[in-house]
Amino acid sequence: MAKLTKQQIKEHNIAVELLKKDHLTFDEKVTVFEKWNESANSLNSEAGAFFTPVNFAADFSLTLYDNAKTIDLCAGIGMLSFYAYHYNKCTDITCVELNPQYVEVGKKLLPEANWINASILEYEKFGHFDQVISNPPFGKIKTGLDSDFKTKLDYKGSEFDLITIEIGSKIADYGSFIVPQVSTPFRYSGNKMFMDLRLKSKGYNPYELSVPRKVEKFIRETGLNYNFNLGIDTSYYKNDWKGVSPTCEVVTFEFKEDRETAN
Repeated sequence: MAKLTKQQIKEHNIAVELLKKDHLTFDEKVTVFEKWNESANSLNSEAGAFFTPVNFAADFSLTLYDNAKTIDLCAGIGMLSFYAYHYNKCTDITCVELNPQYVEVGKKLLPEANWINASILEYEKFGHFDQVISNPPFGKIKTGLDSDFKTKLDYKGSEFDLITIEIGSKIADYGSFIVPQVSTPFRYSGNKMFMDLRLKSKGYNPYELSVPRKVEKFIRETGLNYNFNLGIDTSYYKNDWKGVSPTCEVVTFEFKEDRETAN
């Protein structure tokens, strides 16, 4: 467990008390999302998993299709799915989360979803979806990936956020993800201008920066095509995360189109 400040403990306890109620209002659920601290009972720094800030999750919903059958990989307590349900009217939602305590809390906040307490590595059991959403653990995480599982993936690296994207491509037609900026070919959040490092044009890559090697590897091995989001500058929420201040981007993928192009 991480050591929380007195203020963090006070806020977390407010969320814990609310969760004791049989039924929560919309506003009470939002309060829990704001105050429940994922590090109170889990060592999230080791797992690389931190919950999306509330307002960021609400803006993330702008990248989603309405009324879509949706799966949330590494769902946490269901922050992204909560807004997909209420803002995008996605009523058929499956949330997959490995931490059983998160699942317990998530069921109170979004009981309308189908909650699965499992690893996303079991993706072949989940079915097929219109869209996949995820704020996955960032970086190289101990996952228990064995050699048999690795043969199922085209991506041969060990960055868990990139593994999550490829898993999403196998079970959905469209995907929207929150990933570290260094796991994308874009530089937008926290920058003065938008840059696409895949382009050599000085208009889009004025400093002639290179695509990160791990991103080049991912694109080469999977054939998946990164798309830029609607203009969400994630640096706006940098101080709203609990315990971290990651530089990240929202990226989207048209998986169905990529599969059709590949064939």
